[in-house]
Amino acid sequence: MLEARCHCGRVSIIVPRRPRLLTACNCSLCGRIQPLFAYYKAASVEVRSTADGLDSYAWGHRVLRWYRCGYCGCFTYHEPAQRRPDGTSRIGVNLALVTDSDHLTGVAVNLRDGAADTWEVIDRFRFGILPGQ
Repeated sequence: MLEARCHCGRVSIIVPRRPRLLTACNCSLCGRIQPLFAYYKAASVEVRSTADGLDSYAWGHRVLRWYRCGYCGCFTYHEPAQRRPDGTSRIGVNLALVTDSDHLTGVAVNLRDGAADTWEVIDRFRFGILPGQ
């Protein structure tokens, strides 16, 4: 179990396990906020928030709803605007906010090309490991 928490602590997200893969992106939004996504089934993620904690934003085609702390502004997660046909959903949790980043050391990170709108993997590296290590 891992916890990601915004700067002020009003929003925290509990995920069930260490991620198998992290995703970074260079789209116009991610280029500004620098999240590291790990994806989990929505039913397995616990979002804790104070009453003033969560604020959301949808842009472009509005296929994703982005959530951030309404107080300190840290982006915490995103989820699809619509569920899958089988009723399930998955959440992209920003594990750049994990309370102990040692839990992420060595996890593969795919950098996706959102800037070119191809979403292809353009680079791959391991979290917390310098080249040549």
